[in-house]
Amino acid sequence: MTQNLLEKIYDHSNNGLDIIFDVCPQAVDAVANKRKFRLRSNEHTPSACVYPPTGNVAYWHVKDFGMGEGEGYFSPIDLYMWDRGYTQAQFAIAVQELAEQYGVQDELKQGANKPEVIKRPALPCEIGKPVRVTYGDGFTAADLSVWGPCVKAEHLMELGWRTVAAITRTSDGTTTIKKPTDTYPIYAQVCMYQDDDGNMQSFIKVYEPKNFNKSFRFSIIGHKPQHYLFGLAALRRKYEERGEVKLDEVVIVSGGSDAANCLSLGYQPVWLSSETETLQESDLKLLMKYAKRVVNIPDIDDTGMKAGRRLALSLPTIHTAWMTASDMHLLHDNRGRYRKDLKDYIQLNPHRAAMRRLISRAQCAQYWIERHDKDGNISYSISAARLNYYLALNGYYTLKDDAHKDPVYIHIDGIKVTRVMAKTITNFLFTQAQREGLDEALQNRLLRSHDLPTNSVSHLIECDNLDFNNSTPTSQRFYFRNGWVEVTGSDITRHPYSNLCDSYVWADNIVEHDYRNMPAMFTVDKNSEGQLVVAITENQPSKLFQFVINASRLYWRKVDEGHQSLTLQERNDENQCLLAKLVNIGYLLHGYKSESAAWATFCMDSTMGETEDECNGRSGKSFYLKALGQLLNTFSIEARVKSVVENRFLFDGVSEKTDLIIVDECHKALNFDYFFGRITGTFRGEAKGDHPFEIPFSKSPKFAFGTNYTIRKNDPSTMGRVWPQIFSDYYHEKTKQNDYLQTRKISDDFGCNLMGSEYPENDWQADIAFLMQCVKLYLSLPAAERKIMPPMQQVERRAERAAVGKDFEEWAEVYFAPDGGNLDREIKQDEMYANFSREITYRVSKNVFTKRLKAYCDYASHIHCLNPASITGKPKDGERILRRADGVLSYFYYVQSTEEYEAKLAERAQRGSESEEQVIIF
Repeated sequence: MTQNLLEKIYDHSNNGLDIIFDVCPQAVDAVANKRKFRLRSNEHTPSACVYPPTGNVAYWHVKDFGMGEGEGYFSPIDLYMWDRGYTQAQFAIAVQELAEQYGVQDELKQGANKPEVIKRPALPCEIGKPVRVTYGDGFTAADLSVWGPCVKAEHLMELGWRTVAAITRTSDGTTTIKKPTDTYPIYAQVCMYQDDDGNMQSFIKVYEPKNFNKSFRFSIIGHKPQHYLFGLAALRRKYEERGEVKLDEVVIVSGGSDAANCLSLGYQPVWLSSETETLQESDLKLLMKYAKRVVNIPDIDDTGMKAGRRLALSLPTIHTAWMTASDMHLLHDNRGRYRKDLKDYIQLNPHRAAMRRLISRAQCAQYWIERHDKDGNISYSISAARLNYYLALNGYYTLKDDAHKDPVYIHIDGIKVTRVMAKTITNFLFTQAQREGLDEALQNRLLRSHDLPTNSVSHLIECDNLDFNNSTPTSQRFYFRNGWVEVTGSDITRHPYSNLCDSYVWADNIVEHDYRNMPAMFTVDKNSEGQLVVAITENQPSKLFQFVINASRLYWRKVDEGHQSLTLQERNDENQCLLAKLVNIGYLLHGYKSESAAWATFCMDSTMGETEDECNGRSGKSFYLKALGQLLNTFSIEARVKSVVENRFLFDGVSEKTDLIIVDECHKALNFDYFFGRITGTFRGEAKGDHPFEIPFSKSPKFAFGTNYTIRKNDPSTMGRVWPQIFSDYYHEKTKQNDYLQTRKISDDFGCNLMGSEYPENDWQADIAFLMQCVKLYLSLPAAERKIMPPMQQVERRAERAAVGKDFEEWAEVYFAPDGGNLDREIKQDEMYANFSREITYRVSKNVFTKRLKAYCDYASHIHCLNPASITGKPKDGERILRRADGVLSYFYYVQSTEEYEAKLAERAQRGSESEEQVIIF
């Protein structure tokens, strides 16, 4: 069978030349130019040649003359195996891999794989007759190849299988005859049983392996008992042939084709009608009459794994041999599905040794061993290997986690994974022992066992292949009580948990609310100028969305208190502020990390403070981030003091589970550079009592900052890492120092605490639907257009004013008044500095004074700049002026007014006009 498949592969790969070129790309040029190539990387001189098919060899081949006499000859399959380090025992695997690579799989097609069906009027003698099966003469080589690589006719006959020549059914005056074809074989198995009255009865099981519809491969003719153990008759005969000496094993398999393959390698099989049918305790007792132990080999798909675990726990003396995905080499069957059953395993490993290795893996869930002494006393010992296996069957494992030296225990329930403590596992064991009524001596032995997991030592099976990924560049998954939701740029779809089998979810990531799909609460379209505009749906139900709208009302006082309409620019500003938040919510909820889109959300107030130290606050920034935390695993840091970054254990508690780190109440002088490296690169931290850890960028958390101040640095490095979000002062605190008419809290608008403990479920669902729609908006935008900035004018103005400082501003407003006599002239630095120093009660250095002077010149609307180039003669504005005065070199300042600057511009323009006129005149 394997050899025939290899010939088909050569037919599909240009007589094997394509295989040679895939393994050795350097051979392409060698064949084209008829020269040798280097097969081994460590050889200095090329010594390998490619030869075409000859009369004796029907495929291309390679000869490496540098490998010594009698070596270096490679057929295409030999070269493929040599390149991958396969042994001869892995020949079948190599063939199957090449078959899939070159499309030589015997793919089932509904049009090609079908039986011959004849319909005709029923003969009188056929009316009322049951279904009739006509059998064929025997099994051909083609028949045997359908069953498996080692299956022979005697194996099939031992299990009661025969070839079918025709199946005839008569119904409603019509006789239908189904016959096999070359591409559609049919087999039947006659099964005997004893009815309730003790009479022998039979039914026929029909097997159509090429049926396009997988669920119709098997059918029953006659009456099959509700519970039937296939293969039992053959097992009984084998037992009797051995003189009633027990077999070493009897193997439970998942179906008839698995059974034939199992028998072909020397192991006696039995099987039930389906994987979901339960083996009964009476079945086990009967099987133990014929064999020393019973071994179950489940399929490794989701259904098979569940059934295998259920059987292992319900009948703990049964041994289970689990196949793995690596056993199947991620290959597919002829239906395009990953290979999963014993037939697939044997097809890839057609050797008795491979079957022995699989059987030797078998473990049982009874974790204690009973010993009886000559006086009939029973003693118990605990098998550590079986105990770990029993805990694994019940979902208890350790998680591979190189960031922590102590074991990380988890419990897997379906797709849900929960972190647990060692005592949780031991409590489970003791509770189960009591529930199952285990002997008291055994329970005491379990209590004294040194093999139980502890906080520092564990022998539990380690999981390192759990896929928790819930996002791609174009999608995001969320998990709710009533199912999981997938959001893309075009749709939001809820799915049942039953169809989620390719990934896992942390139990604390499942939101304890239902998701309910709702109509769009907003739309975003481009206006005539190409700008994105948000349109809010009338009567949208989300209170959270209304909060976001209110927090974006930059000019609310003009409307609510001044009863004025907003200008077009003001409306655009508020639209931009809202749009930036909607997209930013989507960004923070989208778990995918991209190096080109790694930003820290930076929430700050739009309202200006009187000084650099003053702040507005109470505007909803913290709640904005807290609301997102309802769908994310967050880690919070309060950064009221700038020394917080000196704590070496600042990130103790952060893990790959963490989605978002919230740094709130940031001090005005907080060193944000400390965080920025973790925003765009590998995340590094240290836990107390543990070694430092690293989280790769792709799995590291995002950052969000909340501050009552402005960004102190606006250099490209900083601005490239932050995504500012501006919050209006719609929510505010009335104090003696401000002119607000009243205090307004978020709860004042809604009559409740948003997302609080008494928040109604329908409001939760509306808010969740709003958040999902924000993610959809974010994913719908082109990647290069997602970082939508809010209007920054007020914040920039606030930052400029803060840089000046209240005391300096008050002094400068008088000193540089338009009629104060200090504009548009050179003033010695010492003179100006002395004047300022007399007005304040604290000392300021000349450097600080100069910085504030520059900041004031940038801030004040009636001033153009400090030290204009037209005065200094330097290439640009702002350069120092150094003059000799009274025989001493001194620094001077020249503060140019906007009025003088505009006058000089007009004068220059006038001179230019006059010059043009002169040219025309002369």
